[in-house]
Amino acid sequence: MARPDLTLLHPPSVVDFRKRTLLLGPVSDLIPSTPVFEMYPIGFITMASHLEANGYEARIVNIATRMLASDRFDPEKFVRSVDSEVFGIDLHWMPHVQGSLELARMVKKHHPDRPIVLGGFSASYYHDELMRTHPEIDFVLRGDSTEVPLQQLVEAVESRKDLADIPNLTWRDGGRVRTNPLTHVPKDLDSIEIDYGLIVRKVLRYRDLSGHLPYKNWKSNPMSIAVSVRGCTHNCVNCAGSCDSFARNFGRDRPAFRSPKMLAEDIARAEEYVKGATFVVGDVRQAGRAYADEFLAELKKRKVRNEVVIELFSPADKNFADEVAKSVENFSVQVSPETHDEKVRKAQGKPYTNAGLEKSAEHFLEAGCGRFDIFYMIGLPLQTRQSVDETVAYTRKLFEKFKGKRLFPFISPLAPFIDPGGNAFEDPEKHGFRLFASSLEDHLKLATMPSWKYVLNYETKWLTRSDIVEASYSSGLGLNSIKREMGLVPEEVADATERRIEAARELSGRIDQIVGRGKVSDKEMEGLREAAKDLSESTVCEKKELDWSEDNIYASIPRMVGALLRRK
Repeated sequence: MARPDLTLLHPPSVVDFRKRTLLLGPVSDLIPSTPVFEMYPIGFITMASHLEANGYEARIVNIATRMLASDRFDPEKFVRSVDSEVFGIDLHWMPHVQGSLELARMVKKHHPDRPIVLGGFSASYYHDELMRTHPEIDFVLRGDSTEVPLQQLVEAVESRKDLADIPNLTWRDGGRVRTNPLTHVPKDLDSIEIDYGLIVRKVLRYRDLSGHLPYKNWKSNPMSIAVSVRGCTHNCVNCAGSCDSFARNFGRDRPAFRSPKMLAEDIARAEEYVKGATFVVGDVRQAGRAYADEFLAELKKRKVRNEVVIELFSPADKNFADEVAKSVENFSVQVSPETHDEKVRKAQGKPYTNAGLEKSAEHFLEAGCGRFDIFYMIGLPLQTRQSVDETVAYTRKLFEKFKGKRLFPFISPLAPFIDPGGNAFEDPEKHGFRLFASSLEDHLKLATMPSWKYVLNYETKWLTRSDIVEASYSSGLGLNSIKREMGLVPEEVADATERRIEAARELSGRIDQIVGRGKVSDKEMEGLREAAKDLSESTVCEKKELDWSEDNIYASIPRMVGALLRRK
């Protein structure tokens, strides 16, 4: 088999997580992946699709899912066994800082002549430091749309062309770091290739299912993604994907949208391959109501049967909810008000009322929404312990108001990092934050600390690190108690959740005692390893509460085969 032109590798958050004692805590309880953040970015699909459409061979290997699938899988042995003209590694979010750099070191050790390119939000933000301090990294591609520059880079590497004209590229010219202009910033997403059959073909070609899975439990809870936008019209203070951050760091002064027709077609094509939910990234109302109405009309024409999950960045009116219901057979909604406290929410960058949110939930649930998920967060500007407790109490009012109507509130900490590039990171004092890490190397040191408390790269004027940890556990207990009392979860599930939270709280205290002595004993930490591993997933809630689909991958096999045959 000829070696690929590009092999994209996705690392776990910490490459040797299986050997370390890491109480990773509830940092991933409300997302599909585990605490090692094994879900690779959708950009892997768009980049590989673009290269394939232009005659290049691209492979995707999710090192994290391979490690989770088998304790016998050795990432370094695997890296040694594969070859590629170019290796790409994502550093999209900072939780991957140790994993990305350690994986790059492995690749360079065994393939010293093969170039390594990093990309993603965090790589873009730290591109200069990466190139100055990590000689194993040959290139960084900056920005949110690197499909075309990546193709140009692969072509230049293979034909030994000059690199000076490749947009968005940071590279070394001899011993000097050069930063090419960040000029490839597409105005829309209609030229982006999203080939939903690519993963199926790659699984067959490389005989590697686990290496292509987006996250660990995708086989039992499959999900596809449709991207409506790159960029954002909103300005949440702790987000690297905010309006200000895109303009400041990624060269984007306005969002780029996928056309309504193409977005609807993406969802229909995803259904050809996967029987499961399709998550639409971005509130489709960001481009205006006319865009949203056109998208829903196009979706209706295609008679999609898969569940479609939409995001709301602010409350929606009855007309919009009704139009969503008319456009698709099954749908759910997600919204992240972050807090019940309207002053805190406004400081976070979301100035809307609880009354508006409740009315929105009412509209969607009356329209037939399968579930309406509401996400709250701990570690926000102006937020106190009392405010967190009152958020938990507010969920009781929601349960009472919408009892039996498929409304699901969740709460978790803002962890492990606030995003480099967001407004809170750029001007922490203004927003009431104190940072424990600012450079790439600072974050690298935090990444392998033994408890998520010490991995946190921030605290606020109102909540210390210890407060954030304790508030997370106590709010988890409070919400679990409300669900138990109201019969919203089985008694045995509530009991198990309570035991996990109390055990995690106790283990966190034991680690505090060890760290507090000033010298961490390897022997002491080794004795806590299994307990830490067991208590780092489904900590403050039962993660299965978030599952959208009742189907598994085997229900999708006939669709995948049929779609491949039709497109031959």
